[in-house]
Amino acid sequence: MTDFFYISVTLSCCLLIIAFTFGMYNKKLRAQKRMKWHFAYLGFILGIEMITLFSIYIIESENTSFTYPFYVAGEFFILSQVLFPPLHSSKKWQLCFGLISIVLFLEASFLWFNNDFFTTGIGKIFSHLTIICLLAMLLIKNLKNLEKNNPLSIIYTTLFLYYGVSLFLFLLMDQLTKNNIMIWTMNNILSSILYGSYIYTFYKLKKW
Repeated sequence: MTDFFYISVTLSCCLLIIAFTFGMYNKKLRAQKRMKWHFAYLGFILGIEMITLFSIYIIESENTSFTYPFYVAGEFFILSQVLFPPLHSSKKWQLCFGLISIVLFLEASFLWFNNDFFTTGIGKIFSHLTIICLLAMLLIKNLKNLEKNNPLSIIYTTLFLYYGVSLFLFLLMDQLTKNNIMIWTMNNILSSILYGSYIYTFYKLKKW
């Protein structure tokens, strides 16, 4: 099971790097304004992963929880910016979500500073629930408008799947141990599907 976990981690990281690199080095994709925050999302996740791997394998740190406040707040803010344009949300909502991101960062920082388990906080649960609701609204909107040919629909669908299942998995675990390594493996598989959908979508957009 441990070997399968490391395979899933490697697969997820490789697909993430390919998705971000493929998108950023394609002029046609970079020229599309709607893709800006998608690239920011992939780049942000990649940055967090690289910092984590650097901390574990280079400086041999046993605790990488310092990245958690940045991860929760940054992920929430960037995904809100990804979803607001297609939902036609106002500037007031964008400002509101920016303020919520700051609150999420402060809560996570408080838990980290006090060496607490992050599962005791409500920030990640609130973040995932909000993202899931926004994605559900967007998917319903696309369905009503018969936007079946929207190339980004597969990304919105896999994001909904990833955050929906990840919320459930997050509620089942508190830290990486042999007892919940299967849960982390499932999370890595879901993230691999998500990054794979980005690669597929970028390829389709490149062909258009």
